[in-house]
Amino acid sequence: MKSIEYNKLQNIALPMNIVRLLTAINEYKGKQDLYKQQSPQILNTLKEVSVIQSTESSNRIEGIYTSNKRLSEIMSNKVEPRDRSESEIAGYRDVLNTIHSAYDAIPINSSVILQLHRDLYKFSPGTGGSYKNSNNIIEEILQDGSKFIRFKPVDMFYTSEYMEQLCNLYNYEVSKESVEPLVLIGLFVLDFLCIHPFNDGNGRMSRLITLLLLYRSGYDVGRFISIEKIIEDSKETYYESLNKSSMLWHEGEHNINIWLEYFLGSILRSYKELEDRVGLVINTKGSKSERVEKSIEGVLGYFTKEQIRNLCPDVAQATVNRVFDKLKNDKKIEVVGSGRNAKWKKI
Repeated sequence: MKSIEYNKLQNIALPMNIVRLLTAINEYKGKQDLYKQQSPQILNTLKEVSVIQSTESSNRIEGIYTSNKRLSEIMSNKVEPRDRSESEIAGYRDVLNTIHSAYDAIPINSSVILQLHRDLYKFSPGTGGSYKNSNNIIEEILQDGSKFIRFKPVDMFYTSEYMEQLCNLYNYEVSKESVEPLVLIGLFVLDFLCIHPFNDGNGRMSRLITLLLLYRSGYDVGRFISIEKIIEDSKETYYESLNKSSMLWHEGEHNINIWLEYFLGSILRSYKELEDRVGLVINTKGSKSERVEKSIEGVLGYFTKEQIRNLCPDVAQATVNRVFDKLKNDKKIEVVGSGRNAKWKKI
């Protein structure tokens, strides 16, 4: 609400780099229906991959992990969560599925946000569905182990009021249709994170709300490409831009452009990845094994099996592994590192 205020946005002069990002994103948005007509099967596969990646990455950003095997079983509802980490992963899965399937029936108000937070913690009784009951601070730990307070969010006594006002202001601006929707969404998320309304789960809720607002404004890219994964891959820049744009937020004198540039850049990268993946499948002839090889040929520097699988969403993991083994035996690629940190490079 310090970013979205009555009539304040009408007078914003956006710098040219942000205008260019908005233009590029909206050009990609115009291709969405074309992808759906030409590549429905590919998009269905991308949906399945995206849900898993989004759940894994959004939780991993917050230090919540489980094994690949358990993640797969949780995502397919084959097992019940057995610890706190798995409970939070299962909760994220369910809220994400709700947003995917019913975004147009989910209004933007504080009651709905509380319900989504409740469902995020539905496997952890008593921890979700209410605003914070103690003041939280955002700390940073320095190299010498000392801590300093980077940001003080809204006091717990005013949290409900701030959230009501944020939702009301957002809906007011949406109804007027005088501000670029992507700018409104980015600023809603910035204000939400500065309010920091919950004891726990603020980061994950911000990413779920981002998807909800994007879908309601007609931006479907998060359905097929994991925006959460893109944020995880640029985590340091994410925190840096949020830190810089939150300075002087309480006074209403903060710099929104730093956050907007990061936020819009992440959306644009998502659209570019979508075009790359759909275009690769449509334009590349030959067998699935040949397409995996061509995908490897097209990457620069180090790469992972996961990257190649994402470029070939309809290719089975066994086929990808077989191509990697063949190219390794032919001394065309070699592995660097081992386990989860393993990377590959071309020889």
